[in-house]
Formats: sequence, structure tokens, C-alpha cells
Amino acid sequence: MNMRMETTRRWRKKGQRGVSPIIATILLVAITVVLAAVLYILISGLTKGPGNTPIGTAVSFSGVSEQTNTAGTQWNYTMSVQTTTSGMTWSNMLFQVQNAGGTLITTGPTKVVISGTTGCNLATFTFSTSAWGAVGATCAGTTGGSALVLAGETIQMQSSVNLNGQGATITIVGQGSFSGSSVSTVP
Repeated sequence: MNMRMETTRRWRKKGQRGVSPIIATILLVAITVVLAAVLYILISGLTKGPGNTPIGTAVSFSGVSEQTNTAGTQWNYTMSVQTTTSGMTWSNMLFQVQNAGGTLITTGPTKVVISGTTGCNLATFTFSTSAWGAVGATCAGTTGGSALVLAGETIQMQSSVNLNGQGATITIVGQGSFSGSSVSTVP
């Protein structure tokens, strides 16, 4: 009988054995860290695909003003950057001009010149090619479409046709990780 009790006790001890407290603590900490990392990624928006940041929330512009040269052969439509998202570049934007009916105006608008806060030219967007360049850039450092967008910079759209009073709009379309558009009415 004594033998039978001892065997039963051993079996009970084996059944009560588990993972050591140190290993259990390490497992609980590891599971907590993994769950916290997954939750952080979901909340921070790192799971978003490209093109999910609306351009209207990433950058804002002042109203458009018009100027013409003395010969009346070139009209300049100017606006400035009011606020912007950190890390946004000019190549994240595509410029278009639309008439009152929403149709793209392809003749007239020639280019957009971006001037830095110090007045130097940063970048040039050409309507005929829909491309950014550093043509005529006079700022030191990064120029062209890769230049960062900063508050206070000036956007000057040049046109060989007077768009004043026709209900035309300058539409800035988001590119890359930006989507949507921002519309400014030409006076």
C-alpha cells in the first residue's frame, strides 16, 4: 500500500508541473510587446496604402491674384502656400487649369514657377509635359520637384491667355502618397 501511495504522489507531482515562472514571465512580456506593436501600427496609420492623404489636408493655399505684363501678352496668377505637411515635395502635386464647365484648358497656361520664401526660383512645372524641372532655378540646395513645400512660398502660374472672369480654376491634384485635389478660382 505504501508503494501505491508513493506512485500516486509522483504522478500528482508530474501533473502539477508547468512552465517555470521565469519562462512564463518572458512569454507574457513577449506577447504583450507584440500586441502593443500591432496596435501601434494600426492606430498610427502605417497600414495605409499610397495615395491616402487628401491634398486638401496636407497643404492650403491663399486666394489667387492676377497680374499682367505691360504689353498684355502674359497673365500671371499668383497664390501662396499657407500651411503644409512636413516632408511634402512639389512633385506630390500636378497643376491643371479648368474652365467653368470642368474641362481642362490646354492652350494658354504655359508653366508654374515656384518661388521660395527668399524670392528665389525653386521649381518649374510645365503644362505641356506635366513635368517638374529646375529650369531657371536660382535657389541654392534642392530644387525642382524634389524641393520641400514650405509655408510662405509663392506659386505663379503663367498664361498666354487671359483667364480672368471666365470661371476658370487652378486645380492642384495630389500625386504619390497624396490624393484628391485642391481648387482655387481665378479672379
